[in-house]
This record gives sequence, structure tokens and C-alpha cells, in this order.
Amino acid sequence: MKESDLITCPYCGCELVRQAATYYCDFCVMQLGPDQIQHNHERLSVRVRDFAPSEYVAKTTPELMILSTFELLCLLKYVRAERTAMYQLMNTFYKARKQQASDDYRTEEAYSRQEYERMTRKMFVLENLIRKRLGFVPSRITEQHLNRYLENMRKDKLKPMVIRKERRAGSPKRYANS
Repeated sequence: MKESDLITCPYCGCELVRQAATYYCDFCVMQLGPDQIQHNHERLSVRVRDFAPSEYVAKTTPELMILSTFELLCLLKYVRAERTAMYQLMNTFYKARKQQASDDYRTEEAYSRQEYERMTRKMFVLENLIRKRLGFVPSRITEQHLNRYLENMRKDKLKPMVIRKERRAGSPKRYANS
């Protein structure tokens, strides 16, 4: 940090008031820790990861809560596919066991049922985390949907949050929306 750097709010861009170990934003009426502040009216940075490893499914709910919405959507797509596969496997073993009138496939059927239930619960967790963030859960998540979401993240506003107080000489009148 340079001496000329302004310490600003990550939400509204206002200059912050230092209060001991924290900072205060008059506009947002909130305390901010040193790890939350921005410099020179910069916007919050968004972590853009264009994938979510399938190993993330094993994370606990608190660990999933800190992932980006994009990562949660990728995981939900994966979990839904795995859940469907486990359901089909469970049915296959059930039918094989019934057709042969033996207990040969009981262990495999029980394992696939257990995995189906685990994937269903994980699906519930992911759907509820996404619902909390977006206000809804997409009924289908396609590669096209994920690619469009990722592209929107990359095209997001990056300009600093600065409000000009004077009109530039020779510039046309601009409206509030532009």
C-alpha cells in the first residue's frame, strides 16, 4: 500500500474512517475489518474459477458455503448426474437379484442405495445453498448455462467506484443511467 492510496469501502466506494483495528463506512453504516477494505475505489474482486473438482462433493456444508456460486452450480450438475447413475445402478442390482431369485447382488444393491442417499442429501445441501444466493434453484444446469454464467463473470464491471463532481469540458450531457 502506497501512502497516496485511499482506503475505501468495497461496496459503495466511499473513503473509510479508521477506528482502532477496524474501519467504518458512513454511507453503508457498517464496520469493516482490514481484510475487507479496498484501495482507491476499487471494486470487490471475484474469484473466477472455471471448474469445481468433483472431490469438492466430499466437503462439509460449512466448507461448501464458502465456494463461489459458480462452483456450487458445477457441483450440483455433477451430483445430479451421479445421483441418477446410482439410482440406475441400484435398480439394475435389484432386478438382477429378483430375476435370479438369489442374494448374489444384495451387497452391491445396498452400496448403490447408500450412495444414492448420500448424493441425494448432498444435492439438497447444494440446492439450498444456491437457493439462498440466487433465490431459486435451476431445474437444469447445462454446459451452455455454465459457460454463459462464466462469461458474465468475466465481463463484469471493473471500473473504480468514483463519482465525478465536475463535468468534463466539451463532454455531452450524460444521464444517470449511462
